[in-house]
Amino acid sequence: MNTSVAHALDIADARHWTRKPPTRPATRLRHLLRTQTAAVLAPKLFAYPETLTRWANGDTSDLTTAQAAYIEYEIFRTWQLQERRRAHQRILDYDGCVTAQLHARFSYTTTSGEFHDPRLRRLTEDLPNLHARRLFDARHRDAEEDELRRILADGIGEAYFFRALPLDQQQAAVTISDLHFIQLHY
Repeated sequence: MNTSVAHALDIADARHWTRKPPTRPATRLRHLLRTQTAAVLAPKLFAYPETLTRWANGDTSDLTTAQAAYIEYEIFRTWQLQERRRAHQRILDYDGCVTAQLHARFSYTTTSGEFHDPRLRRLTEDLPNLHARRLFDARHRDAEEDELRRILADGIGEAYFFRALPLDQQQAAVTISDLHFIQLHY
């Protein structure tokens, strides 16, 4: 179950890749070492830079499953960045649809206070174009998960919670208080 907006964006971006990423850990690591140095990548993998070099040369006998999963996550995060940007721009230019499917609890902040909704809602909504643009821009600059959730909550608030209200009554702010599942399609 995916609970990260950033990872959900990466998975949705994978549908727009023109080439498949490498599948073997050694080739994945070689790709990552082209984009960042071993000294930067090694602490993230809890390994020494020399170990990364050995793994990149093919000796992955002591590579743990957690390290392999992190390498796979980094490949999904960094693979074909230019192609992703072009796909995002095409989606936004031609009024493409960014659909968010989520299972979450929400909180609302109004002028009279903050309210927590205890219901676990299962929603599938198309994000307004403005919020989709903000979400893509934040992802391109590697924004933190909290900022991505705020942008997503604003989009869901406008698309679902406030769609029937006149603009002068849309004073509440929606936040995602508990995210159980997120999946994006575009």
